[in-house]
Amino acid sequence: VKKWVTFYKANRAILDSDIVHVRRPDGRDLDGFLHVNPRLRVKGLAAVFNPTGRKIARDWMLPLYYTGLTVTASVREQGGPVRTYRLDRGFRIHVPVSLPPRSVTWITIE
Repeated sequence: VKKWVTFYKANRAILDSDIVHVRRPDGRDLDGFLHVNPRLRVKGLAAVFNPTGRKIARDWMLPLYYTGLTVTASVREQGGPVRTYRLDRGFRIHVPVSLPPRSVTWITIE
């Protein structure tokens, strides 16, 4: 519990912002949503879940239109190293995600 309370306190501003559903949850593939706020330094925070009993690895499409970003996005998975992605014409990026069974990860976008 302490881990997630600390996570919430560190990311409170973006977690209390609007949500974009990235994919309809069906329990058979990766599920997730994206918190967005163009007025913050961290403009987006995506939570990605693997509800299945098998490992899933794929490119995860993130729609960044509501983040206010237009050209590039700096992305970190769980606070790791920064990777820069160029947005396509639909203001989307494709981030590689690999999750073990019944796990979660988060991705911050600046």
